[in-house]
Amino acid sequence: MLTLGAQAGWLGTRFLVAEEAATHQEYRQIVLDAEPQHAVLTRCFDGGWPDAPHRAIRNSTINAWQAAGSPPSPQRPGEATVVATTSQGRPQLRYADTIPLPGMTGDLEAMALYAGQSVGLVHSLDPAEEIVHTIASQATAILTPAR
Repeated sequence: MLTLGAQAGWLGTRFLVAEEAATHQEYRQIVLDAEPQHAVLTRCFDGGWPDAPHRAIRNSTINAWQAAGSPPSPQRPGEATVVATTSQGRPQLRYADTIPLPGMTGDLEAMALYAGQSVGLVHSLDPAEEIVHTIASQATAILTPAR
């Protein structure tokens, strides 16, 4: 990102699968298996962020919503459907902005699976410290002028 002229970058996708991340194992596996084209810009999951565009991995909820013509709430298919339950027994509705968290059960694939365009570059579950060290080492190598 820095070599392309950016002053900073958003690295959320890489840290979704950090060993310390509070993400459900099924979500982590979906991220690890995703290809770059699976991340789509959408307004589908707007439970807490109405009309806010976001990137998410294409899933059954996005597919059904787009097949219906991407209607606004409350005309979306399966609008009030409970797709998952937290470990405390709280229902999680389709189109909510909640990601799959540890202890959740249900159709986790149908939940908001946020991920950026770099999703196809994430292939391993590593400690956050190692991820940061790798990023810093690579940035230093790229930005250090050749002698």
